Amino acid sequence: MKKLMTKALAVLALTTTFVSCDSSNTGYYYEPTYHYNCYSVYDYWGYYVGEECYWEYYSNGELVKEKDIAEITGDIETHKIERMASFYADKFELSTEQAMKVAKNVKDFSALEDRSEEDIADFAEQLYGVNPSSIVSAVGKAQVGQNAELDALIEEASSNFNTSKENTKALIKELHGSALEANGINL
Repeated sequence: MKKLMTKALAVLALTTTFVSCDSSNTGYYYEPTYHYNCYSVYDYWGYYVGEECYWEYYSNGELVKEKDIAEITGDIETHKIERMASFYADKFELSTEQAMKVAKNVKDFSALEDRSEEDIADFAEQLYGVNPSSIVSAVGKAQVGQNAELDALIEEASSNFNTSKENTKALIKELHGSALEANGINL
């Protein structure tokens, strides 16, 4: 009986050992822990350009970075608009808010391939805060040398921008210089 009991225990031990080696249903799956990190980016001359952000994790002892393409594209577009706003703020003495408004409107307008008259009117109204029909009337009169109405609109736009009339004229020349020259309008 003792031999039978020993054999039964040996068979039981071997059976459980073989079963425990089967890892198809029991096992450990490693899933990396992701971290979202941002790093400062500098250009060739050492000037701060912005931040680059990644989802990253460690795999086999190496740092793996995963980029979100939509986020990167959005960051690039945001950076472009901020640089444009900085340019307009410095050159035309605009507040940061007004410069950002100009930059966004210029960016949106330049993205339109087929511009209708309504698009141009909407652009002018959003940018300058002036009624588009007033602009059309003033520009029409300015083409024949009557600049009083156009000067009044420029004065209104400069009050909307919180800057001087000269800076507003310079901004208009920057954005619409070739169209003004083509129509014989001298600011």
